[in-house]
Amino acid sequence: MPIATQTSIDLGKCINVTHVGSLPRERYGYGSITEKKPHLPVSDSDEEEEESESEEEEATSSASSGEIVRAKFSTLTRKEWATLCMLAVANLCSTIAFSCIAPFYPAEAQAKGMDSAQTGAVFGIFELVMFIIAPILGKYMIYIGSKAMFITGVAVTGVTAILFGFLNMIPSGTLFFWASLGVRVAESIGDAAFVTSSFAIGAKCFPGRIATIVGVMETFAGLGYTAGPPIGGLLYELGGFQLPFFVLGVFLLIAAVLSYFLIESFEDEPVDDGKGMLGMLRIPIIWIMVYAVVVCAMSLSFLDPTLANHLDSFNLSPTVVGLMFLLCGGIYTIAAPLWGMLIDHFECSKSIMLFGSVATVFAMMVIGPSPLLHADKSLIWIGIALGLLGIAEGAMFIPTFQICLDAVRECGYEDSFQTYGCVSGVFQSAFAFGSFFGPTIGGFSVEWIGFPWTTTIIAMIHIILIMLLFFVVHSCTSILSNSHRVALHEV
Repeated sequence: MPIATQTSIDLGKCINVTHVGSLPRERYGYGSITEKKPHLPVSDSDEEEEESESEEEEATSSASSGEIVRAKFSTLTRKEWATLCMLAVANLCSTIAFSCIAPFYPAEAQAKGMDSAQTGAVFGIFELVMFIIAPILGKYMIYIGSKAMFITGVAVTGVTAILFGFLNMIPSGTLFFWASLGVRVAESIGDAAFVTSSFAIGAKCFPGRIATIVGVMETFAGLGYTAGPPIGGLLYELGGFQLPFFVLGVFLLIAAVLSYFLIESFEDEPVDDGKGMLGMLRIPIIWIMVYAVVVCAMSLSFLDPTLANHLDSFNLSPTVVGLMFLLCGGIYTIAAPLWGMLIDHFECSKSIMLFGSVATVFAMMVIGPSPLLHADKSLIWIGIALGLLGIAEGAMFIPTFQICLDAVRECGYEDSFQTYGCVSGVFQSAFAFGSFFGPTIGGFSVEWIGFPWTTTIIAMIHIILIMLLFFVVHSCTSILSNSHRVALHEV
């Protein structure tokens, strides 16, 4: 698929800042650079006074100094666990809302007189609207409020899901098509609102574990993509067209109510730093990460309309074809949080992205198989390549959000919801564009030049990313040059 307040976060139990002498600069969390003060000797009375300070004061002091200290999951408070659960549920519902109509809506649409192009438009409009609306919501989230946007987005998605269940009562013809399109647009706006705000809230609440939090949210997003179609199909068989949408809608409305009580209220104050989203888009590495997110989403979504036909020559049952899809999506779901924990522990974001890009090239060349390999199509090798693709795409996608935050921090952006909202909006927009571009253009490409050459072209696109990442990892001592930072401050 493809995710914050200026008040202090209560991480007192897990904050233990060690004073280090003679350390001029140190990196904390996801890119903040802090001047370390030398450790001065203190008297016994001063030490006792320091130990008597409350945990909340320690957290506030740490936050105000710009230091971001990692929070261990074993020490999270109930409030923090509740926030994490709601963020996970949001991403789960986001992908279920998108994918649950796949098993039965095309047949219903055909019965209502819609052709394949109109049905495809109903599916594709979801990602297209998210591509347009996500950066707008990210930019203005600071004025709406992160919590308010999250709750409103969940509620709007729930209401539109219920409305979608009434579409079968509309007469056949053009009216049914436009009604489906309109409800789908509204659902996409709600979905974009709470997914964009969920990434921003996660970045602010868990600053030392951003990659892990993104991994957790991607796990639930992957579960939604995987479980959405079978859940939708099962509920459709049990209760007809309306039941899947009623169940999903009611569940989302309950989640909106729970979010009001479980997610902390934040003080979303605008920061007049003179930069904004346009200044952010002048950072070169942001565009590299946008490119990475787009090609990652494109590589995954391209297989949705094309892989089944590619496997026709093996005469597989629908169950086995479904398992082939599960190889990629299921392994991605499992690997995502593992990549996140690895990145947070070893701070190796760019190296892991480089590995993911190289592995994706091999996977795409084998899935085809590429005519350049002069190899016969093999079901076993396709299965291995799909599993490798799931691992590789997780390695590519999970670090991107954190690297974007690293970049804007090094350009002097504040640790605020205004910053997180802008980054999250760009991030979600890029993923939505890739998800729309992959099946749309990929489908045309398969019809024009065939599946093997299309996967070869996708592999070549990833080779461009490899060259960009290789330059970032091995040639850059900093995310930005000093001269470029000066230019940004003048924006």
